[in-house]
Amino acid sequence: MMRFSRGHVAEILLDNMFTAAGVKHLYDTQVEVVHPDHPLKAHIDFLFYADFDGKPQLHVIEVKSVSTIPDEPYSTWIDQLNFQLGLLRLKYPVGKLGGSILAIDLNAGAVHQFNGFEYNETLFNYLCNRGLNMLECLAGTEEPSTSTSFLCSYCSYRPDCPAMALPEVELPPEIEAMANKFIELNDIRYEADRRMRGIREGLLEFTGPTFKGRSETIDLVVSSVAPSMIVDSKLLKKQYPDVYPEVLKERAGYTKLECKSNCC
Repeated sequence: MMRFSRGHVAEILLDNMFTAAGVKHLYDTQVEVVHPDHPLKAHIDFLFYADFDGKPQLHVIEVKSVSTIPDEPYSTWIDQLNFQLGLLRLKYPVGKLGGSILAIDLNAGAVHQFNGFEYNETLFNYLCNRGLNMLECLAGTEEPSTSTSFLCSYCSYRPDCPAMALPEVELPPEIEAMANKFIELNDIRYEADRRMRGIREGLLEFTGPTFKGRSETIDLVVSSVAPSMIVDSKLLKKQYPDVYPEVLKERAGYTKLECKSNCC
């Protein structure tokens, strides 16, 4: 709900900006476009009927409210805009037609426009077929054709989704044995960490926060680490949105290895 509200606020803000710029007469908001032959439709955030010089054209602006502006528009954004352009082309077969995506970070006060999108017939037909497939799936007459996107993290059906299934492969016996050994040692490490936490608490109950001592077999030292100051990145971004991008530093990537047993 908060995400939808944030998007609505961004649209109102943009509408006010266009009004202040004196171009209110050039566009409509929340325009519904409907497919003439299928039960498919879309709502356009801003539909301009002319450019700022008054030259006739159709231009769609899709508004996206984000917490961080991406370097490139997400594929789902592009699909949504192309679907809107396709429905408009069916309604208006001739004339100049284009679109753009406006990403707005309300917290940082930043805006970025991804421009230059045009009607793509091949992509539009593909999106229509996907939409019709979804309707058939809802009616229970077809199995869904799944695909992955950044929205998958919000999906409650992700654990059983076919798009998330691992492809079947044949591993060499020695690799299979190494992977099983990795799983075994990882489980041992997890159990050892759990047991160590309990033992640590027992030792600290005896020593207290400060202790130094040597027995015949053990050197035991307990000391306190003084508090230190760290930068609150969320607060920095909120209070100093212009400074925040300047102090960002790239974190090095790494290779992630996952081994999990799939035996019941």
